[in-house]
Amino acid sequence: MDLGLRDKVAIVTGGAVGLGRAIAFELMRAGARIVIADMNEPEAERVASKICESHGTARVIKTDVTQSGQVQDMVSAVVREFGRVDILMNNAGILGPQGPWVELSDEAFDRVVAVNLRGVFLCAKAVLPHMIRQKSGKIVMTASCAAKTGEQFNGVYSVTKAGVWSMTQSLSREVGCYNINVNAICPAAMGTEMMEKVYRERSRWLGISPEELRQRIRSSFFMPRELTVEDTAHLAAFLASDKADMMTGQGVNITGGIEVH
Repeated sequence: MDLGLRDKVAIVTGGAVGLGRAIAFELMRAGARIVIADMNEPEAERVASKICESHGTARVIKTDVTQSGQVQDMVSAVVREFGRVDILMNNAGILGPQGPWVELSDEAFDRVVAVNLRGVFLCAKAVLPHMIRQKSGKIVMTASCAAKTGEQFNGVYSVTKAGVWSMTQSLSREVGCYNINVNAICPAAMGTEMMEKVYRERSRWLGISPEELRQRIRSSFFMPRELTVEDTAHLAAFLASDKADMMTGQGVNITGGIEVH
């Protein structure tokens, strides 16, 4: 299916690894020009090189999404080079420590909020003047199914993703009149380094082994296989496309059915 993304300019925050990397490749395959905004410059450059080897267009701008100046400079550089910004994949995020609320340090709380919530706000704030001026744009937030249910021993991550989901709804109401769509993807567990951290750390608080937790999470999927970053990247690309022009303010679950029960 042609998603209508040829030559669109897409910023992917946190595009060096995991879901962000999968989204960058998915958008490239759909014809978009990719800007990877990430602190992990070596991995981001590897992703950009592979995109260019596949005859796509990609560049890397090292960016700390918690720093307003860096975010503004990154978006300004994109507009100078490409003349516009069509898509923001507002994906950069961290998990934070797994454990009970009473064990969570103030510093850890502040760090997760800074990346997962402040960073999402700063990136949306930076691209919106350009999208409003061109009267078009797609913003796709990476939330989580944890945003809607909360997760035991994963509190601050759940709270920040709930904030992202709420921001999606609020922002979509403000900018729809400019032909700007704002949606969120809400995936369940995927095979990423982040999930490996979940298995290692949360299992200790549940009193089971990491492998037991892995099997418990796997068994909650109704579908016969695990969710992958590629599955989720397909959804993200669709929401960034012309095919989703009448979808906005949505938090779209991609979970293999785990939330049904």
